[in-house]
Amino acid sequence: ENEHEVFGKALMLAIAYSASIGGMATLIGTPPNLVLAGVVKESLGVEITFVQWMLFGLPISIVLLLLCWLYLTKVAFRFRQKTFPGGRAEIRRQLQELGGMTAEERQVLVVFILTALAWVSRSFLLKKFIPAIDDTIIALLSMMVLFVLPGRKQGRALLHWSDAARIPWGILLLFGGGLALADGFTDSGLAAWIGDQMKALSLLPLLFLILIIVASVNFLTEITSNLATTAMLLPILAPMAASIGIHPYYLLVAATVAASCAFMLPVATPPNAIVFGSGYLRIPDMVRVGFWLNVISIVLLTAAVYGLLPRVWGWAF
Repeated sequence: ENEHEVFGKALMLAIAYSASIGGMATLIGTPPNLVLAGVVKESLGVEITFVQWMLFGLPISIVLLLLCWLYLTKVAFRFRQKTFPGGRAEIRRQLQELGGMTAEERQVLVVFILTALAWVSRSFLLKKFIPAIDDTIIALLSMMVLFVLPGRKQGRALLHWSDAARIPWGILLLFGGGLALADGFTDSGLAAWIGDQMKALSLLPLLFLILIIVASVNFLTEITSNLATTAMLLPILAPMAASIGIHPYYLLVAATVAASCAFMLPVATPPNAIVFGSGYLRIPDMVRVGFWLNVISIVLLTAAVYGLLPRVWGWAF
């Protein structure tokens, strides 16, 4: 392989991996995080706030991004060249082709920033003035603003229903189905029954149990959707944790973050599928590089859930 092909593979994998890892940082960054918030609210009656999740997710995301960069540039791929001829000039050319931001783009950026600030400040600021406000209301208000703000075309808002119709509604239905599944498991008694069958796991050390959950979900997500995996498993893990006498967050959060760290196969996550379609990568390339990043993420996530999570979320061992 020549140097440019190696760089192309490393760049494509870096894009896919950073998209998945970065999604762990916030509550809305990836669908499994939202499934966790919904299941915890339905099953335990507790709300996970935006800031609360970031206290745990952001440090993990930063550390794993750094480890990913070191792994891709120092271990998985090695570059003889320090720079690639013409690379900077090509980036400048493409930036010039983009041109400046349009008025519509500035408006959308302002709405996005205000939405993010509202999510972050809701739990400690906005609730003092509007007690009933939640993350869903903030998102709906932002959407309504986009439907109202006028765009450049006369009589057309920034967001039109023809644009909204192209949203992948199937993902929302799958998300809602996961919450319905959680209710069904609880109301039918199936979740409690499954939890009772898992009482033998109480004999395992907590660290080893978290490792099993993280590794199992990590590799299961390689062949299934991370959203479907968490929607299926989280309703079971909550009563299972109660039956073996440990805090449910250990298992629920472990499964959730592990579902975002599948790096081996194109079907594992949408970013993996997109970069595989670029033509730079073959499946053996992704498996070879992704396997060891899976291992790195399993070790890091296990340590974070066991050591960091109870400290930043305020409960003891």
